[in-house]
Amino acid sequence: MADTIASASDSSLIDIGTQCFNEANSNLANYPGVTQQMVDDLKTYRDGFSPEVTLHVTKQAEAKSQTAVKEAARTPFEAQIRLIRNVAKAAGASEAAMAALGIPVGDSKAPSNATVPAGQVDTSERLRHTISWTDAATPDNRKKPRGTLGAEIWLKLDGPPPTDEKECTFLTLDAATPYLAVYEGADAGKMAHYMLRWRMRDGTTLAWGETVSATITG
Repeated sequence: MADTIASASDSSLIDIGTQCFNEANSNLANYPGVTQQMVDDLKTYRDGFSPEVTLHVTKQAEAKSQTAVKEAARTPFEAQIRLIRNVAKAAGASEAAMAALGIPVGDSKAPSNATVPAGQVDTSERLRHTISWTDAATPDNRKKPRGTLGAEIWLKLDGPPPTDEKECTFLTLDAATPYLAVYEGADAGKMAHYMLRWRMRDGTTLAWGETVSATITG
């Protein structure tokens, strides 16, 4: 349970409000000064807050999905620009002609500076895991390494940690940390194992980071 009302997650606050309402509504005489109207208002506020939380989570998931769609469309677009540049340059186009194309001079297919993603899992919310990642080489920097499209996140639910991705299912391509994984009530108490690796803009993937595991809070 959260230390204060202000520090409670949205789902925890709903649980707190529900318990408070049920207890006060059933045993109002135990709480001098508290009126039935106060208790009824508590239920009204809770019932107004709860669907907004659900909508917020849905919108977050939709935004993540749309980001992945957008990034997937960007990849071939970038590749075609590079193709035209590289073919023209290799065939001897003049510097003036190359400059007229408007392609940044510094744009190149230089190797990425990415190492592997380092993942962390926040289990503070019931039936939810908030998965954050950074480049293992720069753990204080939340930006994606140069040349990466995002972090692939793979999941093995329950049992021992996976030996490789063949034991996992693909969860998402996360272009902007963090990612919210939502589970069913039946999954409470199970261990979730996450494998992460970088996917590059040209579609290639790099090495796996360390598997991170966390219990699904019920």
